[in-house]
Amino acid sequence: MPKNDSQEPVFLRIGAAARLLGVSISTLRRLEKNGRLGEYGVKVYYTPTRRRRYKKSEILEALERSAQT
Repeated sequence: MPKNDSQEPVFLRIGAAARLLGVSISTLRRLEKNGRLGEYGVKVYYTPTRRRRYKKSEILEALERSAQT
């Protein structure tokens, strides 16, 4: 049965999200702590064990918006 990619969002770990954004892991944590990450439309999702996850689609949208300005 083929996998339907449009149904399930892709979540990234903090390292992959930081690389995609071009920042360090520490910077990404700091942006979250200061509430700045939400200003870019990127929300932090937590696993039951409190690991950070980021939606790849939100990061790509934020990067696209920043490239247009």
